[in-house]
Amino acid sequence: MHTLFARHEPTLAAALKAAQERAYWSAYPEVPSGKIYGETATDDGLSSYNARLGTPFDLPGHPATVTVGTEVSPFGPPLGITYPAVDAITLIEASRAAAPAWAAASAETRVGICLEILARLNRISFEMANAVMHTTGQAFAMALLGGAPDCR
Repeated sequence: MHTLFARHEPTLAAALKAAQERAYWSAYPEVPSGKIYGETATDDGLSSYNARLGTPFDLPGHPATVTVGTEVSPFGPPLGITYPAVDAITLIEASRAAAPAWAAASAETRVGICLEILARLNRISFEMANAVMHTTGQAFAMALLGGAPDCR
C-alpha cells in the first residue's frame, strides 16, 4: 500500500461513509477557531503571508521562461511577489511528459497524493486566506471559507 494512501486512509474512509449515508462531513473544520486550528493559527498565517511579500514565489521544476508579478492589493500596497511564467505550449508539453508516470501509478498512489495535497493546503489555509484577502479584497472569514468574490 502506498505510504500516502495509508496516512490518509482514515480520511477517505470517513468521506466514503458520509457519502454512503448521505450525511454532512468535512475533513477540515470550516470554523476558524483557535481551539480547532491552534491559538496562534491566525497570527501564524498572517506572518507566513507577510514573509512572502516582496519575494519570488518559487516553483521548483517549473519550466519558466519569464518572471511576472505586479499585483497591488485592493487595500493599496503592492505585493511585490513575482511568479514564474511560460507559454501554454511548454506547459502542455511538460504535462504530456509527466502523464505516463501518473497513468502508471496505482489508484492508491493517486488517491494518496490527492489527499496529501488537500492536507497540505489545509495546513496553509490561514496563509492562503490572507493572500486571498489581499488580492481580492474579501474579508478574512470569507477568504478562509473559500467564497467567491463579489463580481457584480
